[in-house]
Amino acid sequence: MDFSGFEMGRGEFFAHTREPCFTLSDGKVQANTACIRKMADVDHIQILINQTTHKLVIRACEEDDLFSLPWCRTKDGIRTPRAISGPVFIMKVCALMGWNPDNRIRMLGKFYRANEDLIFLFDMDGAEEFERRRDENGKRKTSRTPHFAASLENVFGPLFTEHKKELGFNIHQGFAVMSVREGRLKPREENPLKGAEEHAGDHHGHRPEEEPPADS
Repeated sequence: MDFSGFEMGRGEFFAHTREPCFTLSDGKVQANTACIRKMADVDHIQILINQTTHKLVIRACEEDDLFSLPWCRTKDGIRTPRAISGPVFIMKVCALMGWNPDNRIRMLGKFYRANEDLIFLFDMDGAEEFERRRDENGKRKTSRTPHFAASLENVFGPLFTEHKKELGFNIHQGFAVMSVREGRLKPREENPLKGAEEHAGDHHGHRPEEEPPADS
């Protein structure tokens, strides 16, 4: 069958559990439990940003690698996500994307394997933005209904033919390693993920069914 002209329903428009997501909130960034479980032996990551394509990558790395970050905690053999403080990083990303840094931002990701590299790829153009406001008593409230980029208002998702092309793209071309704590960028000199292929069965195109955290 010819699927020309067909759009794929974006995963962000559906609810599902156990899907990788990355959140920016209250000056901190955090991967969810689904990410931690998929990279069960990884304790440190790098965060890479492509300012042209608006893609964000979480890459498994060693503790002594450039700008490595501890992304989880382990207690009694159980690994849980760690919130990483990075207010400057969040301000820079929000400036790039036109987001309000006071809001909660959540991105849905895909898991990839390429040679010895393990990564999660997040499309920042498809991020969900949960608005925060103060009520009459001054208590902060987070909306449970996300806002999406204006470019997604009249579409269901990418064209099927364009999505197939995207699976063969060069993930790290044009990326820079980001220092979350200092907000600095350093271009990558190597390209270990050329020809990366999506790991079969690791992405179903659904949104993590998570509620915004309680506000104080």
